[in-house]
Amino acid sequence: MSANRSKLANVALAGALALGAVVSTVSLTAPAQAVGTSSVNGSISRSEIIARAQNWVDQAVPYSQSLWHSDSNGSYRQDCSGLVSMAWHLGSSRVTSTLDDISTQLGSLDDLQPGDMIDNISTHVVLFAGWTDGSHNTAVVYEEPRPGLAARKINYSRSSLISGGFKPFRYDRTVDSAPLPPKQTPVGWGAQVVVNGGGNVFHTTRSSNGSWTGFGNVESAAGDIGGVQSIADAGINGDTHVLAVGGDGNIYHTIRHSDGNWDRFTDIGPQTNKLGNVTKVSAVSIGGDLHVVAVADGKLFHTARLANGTWLRFGDITPAGGAVTSASVASVNGELQVVTVSGGTVYHAIRAVSGSWSGWGNAYDAAGNIGPAQDVAVAGTGTDAQIVVVNNNGQQFHGIRYGNGTWQPFAELAPVIGSFNANRVSAANIDGEFQAVFITNDDRIMHTIRDGSGSWDPAAPIQLNGVSGNHYAVSIGGTYN
Repeated sequence: MSANRSKLANVALAGALALGAVVSTVSLTAPAQAVGTSSVNGSISRSEIIARAQNWVDQAVPYSQSLWHSDSNGSYRQDCSGLVSMAWHLGSSRVTSTLDDISTQLGSLDDLQPGDMIDNISTHVVLFAGWTDGSHNTAVVYEEPRPGLAARKINYSRSSLISGGFKPFRYDRTVDSAPLPPKQTPVGWGAQVVVNGGGNVFHTTRSSNGSWTGFGNVESAAGDIGGVQSIADAGINGDTHVLAVGGDGNIYHTIRHSDGNWDRFTDIGPQTNKLGNVTKVSAVSIGGDLHVVAVADGKLFHTARLANGTWLRFGDITPAGGAVTSASVASVNGELQVVTVSGGTVYHAIRAVSGSWSGWGNAYDAAGNIGPAQDVAVAGTGTDAQIVVVNNNGQQFHGIRYGNGTWQPFAELAPVIGSFNANRVSAANIDGEFQAVFITNDDRIMHTIRDGSGSWDPAAPIQLNGVSGNHYAVSIGGTYN
């Protein structure tokens, strides 16, 4: 990612109550007065950080990613990262994926002191206030939780923080008698792309500086599963999870670890129940869980690999629009959002953190009919779901379902990324940017980026050196270290 690319605001983890949080009593007071004596972006004491956070709780500042709260303490966005930015007296509201730029990761949750932050840079951040006891099993934190709620002081269990992928950080300008540990050199984000060719699976990485690695044959490292028919990948921290439909029709799973080593492919059927005639798989991570949808026998099914490595059974989530031919999943505001092509029409549904499903909505009714669809992809950026559809003519269209439920109409992409005919598409949120890959009718793999400002890069072909055979499946995901 180039230095001048905007980063989208990451979102508060929906369903924080599911983490075992206990909400403290909120007291309302008179309008805020300036707290403490620190200067903007200057050194700040722990007691002042906590006092500034408590000030928002006292005012019951409501959560919003679009509104800014202004008082004598400054003006900050009213979301989770805005609260931390305000408490640290920063010059602007950062986001969950950039707060670590001005802080240092601690070795353990046990190293936390009041005023430090606990951050999952993909989802949510909270400000640490202390432990409830000497065993460090329950943390007291300040947070802006999610829409409909206000700044609050709550308890999080240690186990929920660990399972949710949260890490401890200390603001570099905190006045502290204890020296900070050496700051780790960031590795950055990578776009992980898998493509099939000649029945095999190949993998490459696009680093944050825009360079690509050479393609490697996944099956030479993870095991031969025969003629691969469909593939999907998703990142969980520095690991890339890959799913592939083998020549025997079974769905296999492997992990490429951050050190580049691969696990062996494993058939997930014994844990999830075997599906017949699988034609499409898609995957995304939410916290430490890997969510997967599969198109099989014209129906749509959902499962998840939990953070502990166990799988849920596949459940039928087919919409009532005709035979399903394509599907894609995204993490949006901590919820799973699914788009599918059924009877040539694109449909959309949401799986809440609780596990309940919304009804299916017709995306063409909401964003415009662009003709029969042959493939679809979705990725979440902030509270929005960005969707790309390839119709039967090979044209590509982009639309957005905003966090408030309204839609930006589908618009053809050719004027902004260049003209080509495509038959397959995959998309992912990679460090706040929307990245998409296409398979063209002349068998190229094209890549483009839509940054936080809404600007698109012209689509450019990925060099396929070492990838043999024709390509009919592609997937993109993101990892960070």
